[in-house]
Amino acid sequence: MIRQSTRRALGRSLLRFWRSATGVDSASTAGYLRRQLVWLLALTALAVSALFSAYHEVHRDTAAISDRTGPAVVELARAHTALRLAHATAAQHLANLTQHPDRPDILSFGEEYTSLLTEARQSLDRADRTNALNREDRQSLRIVSGLVDGYVKRIDGAWKQYDRPKLSRANLGYATTMMYEKPSGVLRRLADLQSKQGAALDRQQEWGIAPRLTWPVAALSCLLLGVRLVGIQFFLRRRFRLRLSIPLAAVTLLLAALPVLAYGTWQAHDCQAEVRDIAARLEPAGRPTAQDTIDEVESDMHETLARGNAGEWARVTLFVPLAGVLMAGVVLWTLRSHLAEYTYPRKPGGGRR
Repeated sequence: MIRQSTRRALGRSLLRFWRSATGVDSASTAGYLRRQLVWLLALTALAVSALFSAYHEVHRDTAAISDRTGPAVVELARAHTALRLAHATAAQHLANLTQHPDRPDILSFGEEYTSLLTEARQSLDRADRTNALNREDRQSLRIVSGLVDGYVKRIDGAWKQYDRPKLSRANLGYATTMMYEKPSGVLRRLADLQSKQGAALDRQQEWGIAPRLTWPVAALSCLLLGVRLVGIQFFLRRRFRLRLSIPLAAVTLLLAALPVLAYGTWQAHDCQAEVRDIAARLEPAGRPTAQDTIDEVESDMHETLARGNAGEWARVTLFVPLAGVLMAGVVLWTLRSHLAEYTYPRKPGGGRR
C-alpha cells in the first residue's frame, strides 16, 4: 500500500515537472521564459559542478598513481632490494678476504658492491623526487640517506682493514646493525615507507566519498536539464511557431557527453585497481624482491595506464567546466532573445514597435 502511494506521488510530481517544462499551464509567455531561464541555468550549474567534482576526483587519483605513488612504490622496493644485495655482497667479500688475505678477491667486490650502492642511492633520490611522500616521510627518507652514508663508511673501514680481522669484523658488525636494526635501521625505515606508499595506493584506487555522492547528483541533474530543454522546444513550437531551436538542441546534445565521461571514469578506476594488483606482486615490505620482478612490475604499470588511456581521460577534465560555461551562455543568449522578441515584437517592416 505504501509503495503504491509512493509511486502515485512520484508520478504526479513527474507529471507536474513535465507540464512546467513544456509550459502547458503557463498563462504568461514572458513569465514562462523567465522561469525556464532560472531553471536551466540552475540545473546547468548543478550538473556541471557535480560532474566536474565526480570526474576530477577519480582522474586526479589516476594522475597521482601514475606520476607519484606508483613510481615511489617501485623505487622504494628497488632501493630496498639493492641495499640488501649490496650488504650481502660486502659481507661475502669481506669474509673471503679475512679468511684468505693472501688470495686475490676473485669476486670483483668493488664493482658489484659499488654498482648496487649507486643504484640504491639513485632509487632513493627518484623516490624523493616523485613528490609522493609527505613531509614526515621525506624526512624519514633523508634519515635513510644519511644512514646509508654512515653505513658506507663502516664498510669502507672493514674493507681497508681486511688484514686485521677483528677490526674488520667490528666495522662489518656496526654496518650490519645500521642496516638491519629494528626499528631504526635502514631497511626497517624503508619498509615503513613502502607500507605507507602501499596504503596510499590502496586509498587512491578506492571509490571516494565524492564520486559516490556526486555521480548520482550529476546524472539526475543532467536528466532534469534534458527534460527542461526538450520541454522548452515544445513550448517554442507552440507559441513561437518555431520547429526547432538549433542552439538549445546543441545544448541538449552536449548532455550526451555524460555517459562518455562516466565510461572514462569507470575505465580510469579499473586501471587504478589493476595497477594496485600489479604493485601487490612486490613482496611485502621488509622482504627482498628480485630486481627482475621490480622491473616487470614497473613495465606492467606503465602498460596498464597506457592501455586504459588514463592520460587522455585525465586531460578531458578541463572540458567539463568549459562545456558548462558554453551551455549556460547559449541558454542565456537564446532565451533572452526570445524574451526580447516577445516583449518588443517586430514591426511588419522591421525594427521594434
